[in-house]
Amino acid sequence: MTRDIAARRHRIILDSLERQESISVEELALSLDVSRETIRRDLKALSAEGLLAVVHGGAIRGERSEASFASRRTVNRAGKELIATLAAAMLGDGMTILLDSGTTTEAVVRALARTDRKRLVVHTTSLENARLASRLQGARVFLIGGEFDPNEDATSGTEALRAIGRLSADFSFVSVGGVDAEGRLTDYTRAGAAIRSALLNAAEQGFLMADSSKFGLVLPSRIGGDDACAGLLVDRLPPEPIAANLTRNGVRLIVS
Repeated sequence: MTRDIAARRHRIILDSLERQESISVEELALSLDVSRETIRRDLKALSAEGLLAVVHGGAIRGERSEASFASRRTVNRAGKELIATLAAAMLGDGMTILLDSGTTTEAVVRALARTDRKRLVVHTTSLENARLASRLQGARVFLIGGEFDPNEDATSGTEALRAIGRLSADFSFVSVGGVDAEGRLTDYTRAGAAIRSALLNAAEQGFLMADSSKFGLVLPSRIGGDDACAGLLVDRLPPEPIAANLTRNGVRLIVS
């Protein structure tokens, strides 16, 4: 009986998000006549199934996690460019770097084109990053093999994980899908989180990157490798509770 009641609440929540882009915990608790804690548990369960994305104070439609690469490029572009400039400044001539398929790592390659870095060796899962990096002066570019994911315009899957496991690099720059209130670093899919975790761990110094649009966003899959993370590059400091929890989790914040 309890399970049936929860299932009915879940249907109502998803129906509400069909009619509007976002909804608050407070609004749902009032309309369903249950506690805010009950609603938070409901949202967490639906998020785990990929049916919606939890944000601070409520939830947004699950389709947001399926946003196209082109639309993601337009979100907080200035913040991503600040992070990219910071990342590019860390590199020296002849270094080997690993890049995932995020829009922020794409900004990193564009930032490198504005520097005088030479002879970089770039390994990436992203087709666009490979194309952009091939124009860098003296660069050697390697596209990491694996199953092609058209949503990411990148390779993924077990073959890509095996290939990454054989790599060693000076730096890796890995984008983050969301940074939740507990300071956890999350991604849209398990496959994406696995690739990003592997890239993070394959470098001497692995940096995660999250622009401020990611703060408070909860996504289903957690990016691992906290011990290998040299820092989280951000365009501005997160709200104090998130920043405190990141520090408590051992994640060093580096502000551009």
